[in-house]
Amino acid sequence: MKFAGTLLLLATFPATLSTASTIYVPGDQPTIQAGIDAAKSGDIVLVSAGTYTENINFEGKAIEVRSVSGAKTTIIDGAQKGPVVTFNTAETTSSVLRGFTLQNGNATTGIGEGGGISIEGASPKILNNVIANNQACQGDGIGIGFGSPIIKNNKIIDNFDSTCGGIGGGGVGVRGASSAQILHNTISNNKTGSYGGGIALWSGNAVLIENNTISGNTAFSNGGGISMFNEVSSVAIVQNVITGNWSGTGNAVYWSNPPLIFVNNTLTDSTRATGGSTVWADGFCCSLIIENNIIVAAAGATNAFYCTYGDFPPNTFTFNDAFSYTGAPFGGMCSNQTGHSGNISANPTFVGKKNYRLTQSSPAINAGSDSAPDLPARDFAGKPRIVGTAVDIGAYEFQ
Repeated sequence: MKFAGTLLLLATFPATLSTASTIYVPGDQPTIQAGIDAAKSGDIVLVSAGTYTENINFEGKAIEVRSVSGAKTTIIDGAQKGPVVTFNTAETTSSVLRGFTLQNGNATTGIGEGGGISIEGASPKILNNVIANNQACQGDGIGIGFGSPIIKNNKIIDNFDSTCGGIGGGGVGVRGASSAQILHNTISNNKTGSYGGGIALWSGNAVLIENNTISGNTAFSNGGGISMFNEVSSVAIVQNVITGNWSGTGNAVYWSNPPLIFVNNTLTDSTRATGGSTVWADGFCCSLIIENNIIVAAAGATNAFYCTYGDFPPNTFTFNDAFSYTGAPFGGMCSNQTGHSGNISANPTFVGKKNYRLTQSSPAINAGSDSAPDLPARDFAGKPRIVGTAVDIGAYEFQ
């Protein structure tokens, strides 16, 4: 009897297990949203190449929506009817969007946040997508309100504001308490009539911005590349290349209050700049480390770094190369930091106009601090981060 009972248990036990399934679009379901509606926790919605004109919502499901053949051939077109993709039901990093082009989204009603992807109170993973030609009031490409998503290996390009106003963020907007991770993305050629052509942080808690190319973005004011307002004292900005952006104040970066960590970035301004600075600091309210950065006013800006309401607090600006082709490296209330705490002011001698690697003769080589916080193990090109007697200043290590 015991043996028979064991056989009965073994026979019935597999039926109690919940197994993940793959739902094929359009094979099993005609649309991506129909695939999501049919999916259960752990399922994959696998989408064949094509253009899908729809606006999808993950509905809180812990699923992956993935393309078969990548973003180049798999397009979700929002047809200006709303955000292309919405996460607004407390999704976690178990909700994954991977490998699509998201275009023609429109977020100009309600909160007006996130034309390409709208994330409200959610924390999904956004991986390997192209988010292009979307519009919103704020966060035109990706809009985040009180969420902590992982945004990695995407191209966020050519997104723009509508006329409804907002906090900015032509590429990405982060609003409210958030621990978003923005990693290894290309954020380029986005435009906002407000703040932060590439990324706008309106508060932000422990946001990490690391290893991104942020280039060619435009903001009416306050940060062509990145803007930071309100409570950003836990934000870390590490090893990004922030070049060719334009704004009336702070072509590369603007802050009203500073981030916690600003380490090993390479920054230059845009040829559109007419005066102003590459970095514009309106305040120094909090703990701050600015270390191992190359900050160059190379095109139209006058100063590399400009302070409006106060000078650098002691021991916050160390081992940087701040250089201007046409004016003083520091302006406003910034005192000249050259020659103090490892800081230099010299042409870093980049390889080319749009190639920000260092030449063999660069004064930035072996001139940084190995003890900089959050220093990555590899440089912007994925090569070993420390080669020689000390880490190099800037995003690239000379190899």
